[in-house]
Amino acid sequence: MATKTSKAKRRKPADAVGGAWLSMLTQNLTNMAIVMATSGSVLLCLLIAKRFA
Repeated sequence: MATKTSKAKRRKPADAVGGAWLSMLTQNLTNMAIVMATSGSVLLCLLIAKRFA
């Protein structure tokens, strides 16, 4: 009987790696924009509440 040999893991092509960092970059930028918008709106609401209090 022939024994099965395991092949060494191959690295992903450069195209797949390039797409991975681009998608991670867009995800990080989206998250940063969401955090900035949320914190900005909270600060704006606090300033408005302070003015009328």
